[in-house]
Amino acid sequence: MKYAINNWVYDDEPLRETFNRLSRFGYDGIELKGEPSLYDVDEIKSLCKEFNLQVTSVLGWTIWGIPGRDLSSPDEAERSAAVKFLYEVVDFAVQLGAPILLVLPFPAGRTTPTGDPQPEDVWLSTAATEWSNAVDSVRQVSEYASGQNITLAVEPINRFETYQLTTAEQARKFIRDVNAVNVKLNLDTYHMNIDEPDPATAILQSGEYLVHMHAAGSNRQAPGSGHTDFVELFKALKAINFKGTMALEPVPPGANPGTAIRLSGNLSLRDQYAKEGIDFLKSLE
Repeated sequence: MKYAINNWVYDDEPLRETFNRLSRFGYDGIELKGEPSLYDVDEIKSLCKEFNLQVTSVLGWTIWGIPGRDLSSPDEAERSAAVKFLYEVVDFAVQLGAPILLVLPFPAGRTTPTGDPQPEDVWLSTAATEWSNAVDSVRQVSEYASGQNITLAVEPINRFETYQLTTAEQARKFIRDVNAVNVKLNLDTYHMNIDEPDPATAILQSGEYLVHMHAAGSNRQAPGSGHTDFVELFKALKAINFKGTMALEPVPPGANPGTAIRLSGNLSLRDQYAKEGIDFLKSLE
């Protein structure tokens, strides 16, 4: 297994500092926040060479509230913009040699169908439409990505961040609906700790669907800091012969992760979480 950290947890820290940290603590690579306009591709390639790291994956930054990022929206123009954006992220991944693009079919942060319709029948019909929209959008992105040898990894997230696709079982159904050979699964130990009755079983049942992992403790801090049973998770990963990357996403305490990662009093935790996380996970191999 390879280990990486997603740089979104470091906010706007200069990439050189991030690469230096990951190199010092023995990481294999970095997962990049999928906002291509933030980066200089040549700089990233140079840093990869200097620090002997690779870009293992890119996380498509489809966050609710950012225009043009909702793959499931009832608004055709919004969906088209979101698909076009992910085409750009695919191109970005290709430039950096990253084989996997993580995809959130429903934008992180929207916890109801669009407009939050109150009559149950309208709520359910809107949810079904948005599911179908997301399937169609991801299929379009998968076709584009397939021509460039990029695998899409669909990520279920917890019920407090989305209203659909919160479990591995739902994600596998979504992947089957898309029906594309290059659409697979990413599971996140933090989100699983909230919505999976048994995270280890979710891994076992996912089998060959699972190509990538995210890791954080049950408190969203470094792996090993909460009550998640990583011993059982690693047994399950070994049982399915998982050979992918586990990218850490440790976040300091706080109600809003975006705020917590920026607070000056939390900056010292960046090194601490990076070291604690990889040391703990490697001890389980």
